[in-house]
Amino acid sequence: MTLKQTIYLALAVVALVIGTHRATKDGIVESYWIFMIAMIFLFLFRMNRGK
Repeated sequence: MTLKQTIYLALAVVALVIGTHRATKDGIVESYWIFMIAMIFLFLFRMNRGK
């Protein structure tokens, strides 16, 4: 795993944890954008992994 992959995966995990916390506090609708950021980082991780 390269440094770029590690950063993408770490940011995805952090966004997922923050999104889960915000979803329990404010609701899923208000934290939807945080989950989408986590998905973007997971997509970037997967795209970089294929190379």
